Amino acid sequence: MFVSQLCLQSCKVFVCIVFEVNGSVAEEWALNNAKYYRNVSHPIYVPEMNVGTRSFRDLIDRYSNIELITRVGWIIPQSVKRNGTRIVEFQTKNDSRMWQASVFIDASYEGDLVRYAGLSFTSGRESQSQYEESYAGVRPYESFANFLPSYPVNATFANGSLVPYVLPENTIGPVGSQDQHLMTFTYRLCVTTNRSKQAPFPKPNNYDPIDFILLQRYIDSLIASGKSPQLNSLFDVYPYSDRGCPITDIYDLNGSFNSAFTTDPVNLNEGFVNGTDEDRRRIASQTADYVYGYLWYLLTSPQVPQLIKDELNRYGLCNDQWPETHHRTPQLYIREGLRLINDDMFTQHDVVSGLCRNDSIALGSWKHDVHVVTRIVNGTKAINEGQMFYEIQKLNGSKSGVTFEIPSRILLPKRSEATNLIVSVCHAASHVAYATTRLEPTFMLLGGAAGYLASFSILNDHADVQSIDIRQVQQALHRDGVMIHYPREHCH
Repeated sequence: MFVSQLCLQSCKVFVCIVFEVNGSVAEEWALNNAKYYRNVSHPIYVPEMNVGTRSFRDLIDRYSNIELITRVGWIIPQSVKRNGTRIVEFQTKNDSRMWQASVFIDASYEGDLVRYAGLSFTSGRESQSQYEESYAGVRPYESFANFLPSYPVNATFANGSLVPYVLPENTIGPVGSQDQHLMTFTYRLCVTTNRSKQAPFPKPNNYDPIDFILLQRYIDSLIASGKSPQLNSLFDVYPYSDRGCPITDIYDLNGSFNSAFTTDPVNLNEGFVNGTDEDRRRIASQTADYVYGYLWYLLTSPQVPQLIKDELNRYGLCNDQWPETHHRTPQLYIREGLRLINDDMFTQHDVVSGLCRNDSIALGSWKHDVHVVTRIVNGTKAINEGQMFYEIQKLNGSKSGVTFEIPSRILLPKRSEATNLIVSVCHAASHVAYATTRLEPTFMLLGGAAGYLASFSILNDHADVQSIDIRQVQQALHRDGVMIHYPREHCH
């Protein structure tokens, strides 16, 4: 058994996430990462990006019957062919290839096979009344990840129009109501303090300092409140080494709950879920421009305190990571897109430590973690809305710690809609529940279970995925050493 503890600082507290990934492909990948570092034998769960990519390809290369095909483009919407409840084939754009299979797994962040096959899905936030979830819908005011109430920040220009990245107050409904807004997307950057490994932060081609007027006003409000703004007042820079990586001079630059205006571009992902390919490319490009523009503003604006400039000047982009995309990941960080709808949704009531499930196929171990969803004007003041970072519910006497069990049904569409599709990333969870399952280690665990589910469908004469005896999947996971109950004796 191996239990990895990944620790990071968030919300001014020290939080530990326990990832129960022993025996899984996730652990196999983490163990393989170690071979790329000198004198390291323990699993590396947060390696350098290029190492993680090479390690993944290593795992694929072990199997001569697996062909990895990349850069095929998005699914052509009208190309999806069905025979009753079975998906037969679809075509991808870049190579015009037709894809046929007995069972399909949609493991994408976009969930396009779900969308174009005509399955039920949702996006945004359910109302509190839909599943009786206390955390659902539009959220009440939260002080964290928000502007200082005693030093409000003006969200308008002199003519009364709104500054960039602020929406009108009537954009959202009353607390608890449903809407289509998504938590922010971003690009998480690998940065380094090692000058020999640095690439400079680029100036976006369409950079306009006026886009960051609210950032400057926020910095000014911090100063007015008596604070001395530093980088960690604006965004987080996590050392990779805090998460087990042996390289001590690289960092993960990410949005922060300590800041009201961070590297997460609020209100920029509207229209992504149902958008065209062009819409998505535009959103991805605008997001990259925002992240780089944010950093460029801090480095070059004469209004930014010198302390912030000096701190940021210590860092540069990691020049050995993704040179083909200006040293950022080619994949936009989609924290939450569409979500499958089935007949038994995974909701806030299911994210419970100590709750035993006979159909468990994976473990989760994170909080209800939602980055800012909207930024609106209240009168003339800027207000962030939607963020949450809440503990999960625990049964009295629970010995499961922060761990909760995830049922197989989360992967499965309605039987009346599709019987040969499994959905591991855009799975059937409410917005509130998805906030706990949206981590990559959880996706890896769900992906492993999805693979076994697909295999048993094929081995059982191409049976409907909803008909598979989940005990077969559980036994296969158990043989691999994957934990589906925590502690192991839980549920016995």
